[in-house]
Amino acid sequence: MTQVSLDISYEQTRTLILENLESSSGGQTTILYGNLAQSVVSKGIAPDPHAGDGTRHMNPQYELPQKYKAWIEDIIWDLIIEGIIRPGRGIGNANENSLPWYHISEYGRSKLGSQPPEPYDPDKYLARVKAISNDHVILAYLEESLKAFRIHCLLSSVITLGCASEKAILLLIDACENSISNPTDKADFKKKTDTISIKRKHDEFQNILRTKINQTLPSDIKENLDNYLTGLFSIIRSHRNDAGHPSGRVIEREHLYALLVTFPAYLEKIYSLIDWLSNNHI
Repeated sequence: MTQVSLDISYEQTRTLILENLESSSGGQTTILYGNLAQSVVSKGIAPDPHAGDGTRHMNPQYELPQKYKAWIEDIIWDLIIEGIIRPGRGIGNANENSLPWYHISEYGRSKLGSQPPEPYDPDKYLARVKAISNDHVILAYLEESLKAFRIHCLLSSVITLGCASEKAILLLIDACENSISNPTDKADFKKKTDTISIKRKHDEFQNILRTKINQTLPSDIKENLDNYLTGLFSIIRSHRNDAGHPSGRVIEREHLYALLVTFPAYLEKIYSLIDWLSNNHI
């Protein structure tokens, strides 16, 4: 076998492994070495080591550098911890009931390959978010939230998700202030939102949204706007507050998973309103 020349991150490696698992019911970790090597060459991530040698290879075999083999072992354990895969083939054969054999769990099958990109696939997930927002604060907190979620640090994950949510709302409030044409109204809004309380800021924005903005919004922005800006914002903020104080309340993984899955759509709705406010006066 010919070794490929590869330079990708741990997270990119994980994404490729997840893609490979989507079309598999299980296998051996060692087989993933070859599958990943084939994948990076076929996707053009790594150059084909046989290119230009003048020989036609019917079934070329590629080998990963040792670093990526070690990463795959780590990723497999990460996925076991997350409940995506389980050791063994899952067929009751005592000789094949442990690593290097593995099988996709029922829970894992329900998560792999689903759309939109999920928290288990950070590269695709963040790529979707970056298509909506390039704010470095939102992206930093969201990336941290995804990392914490994948290793079952649910308190840390929901806190950082709450920070990303709060930053998006602050950007929305800034856009609202800038769009107010009357100087007196602008100064009044600025004074009322000059507080460290995100709830008070949000309440003041909701007031002006109801009284001055809603009636002029296009229907596509208005659709489900309250569900996102009131409902989802409040849920995320409440869980963040619970996690950030010694309340003893821990968010369930499935609940946090649902919040993370919904967050890109929530962010998209916020930015659609920011764009509208940037092009209209109230």
